[in-house]
Amino acid sequence: MRPDQLVGLGEHKYSATDVSWLDELCMKRFWDNIVQYYPLWLAPNTITLIGLIINLSTVLILSFFCFSSTEVAPSWAYFQAALGLFFYQTLDATDGKQARRTNSSSPLGELFDHGCDSMSQVFVMLNVCHAMQLGDCRYVVLGCTVLAVVVFYCAHWSTYCTGQLRFSRFDVTEAQMVVISVLLVTALFGPQIWNISLFGTRFKYITLAGCYVLCIWQVAGYMKVIFTEGAGKNGATVAGTSVIFPLFPLIFVCVPFIMIYSKSPSHIYDKNITLLALCLGAVAAKATNRLVIAHMSRSALELWDSIYLSPLTFGFDDDICLCQSITILLENLRTVLLVSEHKNLFDFTPCPIFFNNNRCETQIMMLSHC
Repeated sequence: MRPDQLVGLGEHKYSATDVSWLDELCMKRFWDNIVQYYPLWLAPNTITLIGLIINLSTVLILSFFCFSSTEVAPSWAYFQAALGLFFYQTLDATDGKQARRTNSSSPLGELFDHGCDSMSQVFVMLNVCHAMQLGDCRYVVLGCTVLAVVVFYCAHWSTYCTGQLRFSRFDVTEAQMVVISVLLVTALFGPQIWNISLFGTRFKYITLAGCYVLCIWQVAGYMKVIFTEGAGKNGATVAGTSVIFPLFPLIFVCVPFIMIYSKSPSHIYDKNITLLALCLGAVAAKATNRLVIAHMSRSALELWDSIYLSPLTFGFDDDICLCQSITILLENLRTVLLVSEHKNLFDFTPCPIFFNNNRCETQIMMLSHC
């Protein structure tokens, strides 16, 4: 991260609009009630991290039984994935509320939240693929993963252009509820329920087609915002750069994985599709985090990163994929700690509580005092 980005990050103010149907109907009230049970010393970023760990744990458990997305897992494995996603959704929605409740909101909190989300969206998609046994048809699991990456990236691409994160009527909460429903149905009736023939087509492909249409509709909405509502001069991004530039990192992320998968003569990646999807998700998370940083710091997006060369490692040893994912996670952690040190904050440390005029105020402990 460049010095000018660190300065810009410190001056960032969160801006978002939310017209999500379920959020307005009931979920906001539910989350407002839940956050009241959190202790005031609980750091918001700790809540975010717990949610990520839960999501990662559920996908690892389900992937253990369904590594190629063709196997049948025990019913409890699907149920724990559904329950874990609900917990993740709740924690992800309440970390910001906890930050405002304890007066500990910071740009680092938003950056860390988006960083965790960028990894979790692939975990969620993998659980869906495992539950519906989508690995029995070539390209479907990879296609779903690429689509999840594209939708999430485009959401932040539009934010980079407008300066405001926008949630539509059918957005993250609704999509997560659909995934939870899929996992619960699989837990109750088994994955074979998705293979029932309906109008000559297996039910899972009809369901999948509907999801594809919704995702494409969502991306089309983002594209309209990107090309018509840029906050900069002449419709440019918040950094004053072209709205087209963020397209190139997305191409650098997706195209190499698609080419490697399609050109594999032995279909080895079909048997290890979970590993391939996780690697794609890790690279996409790095690209998305760069975009988030560019938006928050109002700086130009760097189009190239050496991580885009990582698919070349597949030609050496499959185990390198795991090392690559771990390396990227460590790099993300290094970035968070760099920002934390710059702001002289350590946002995972329990906060001491001070009372002033009957008002509870929370202050993050200084890194130098830890």
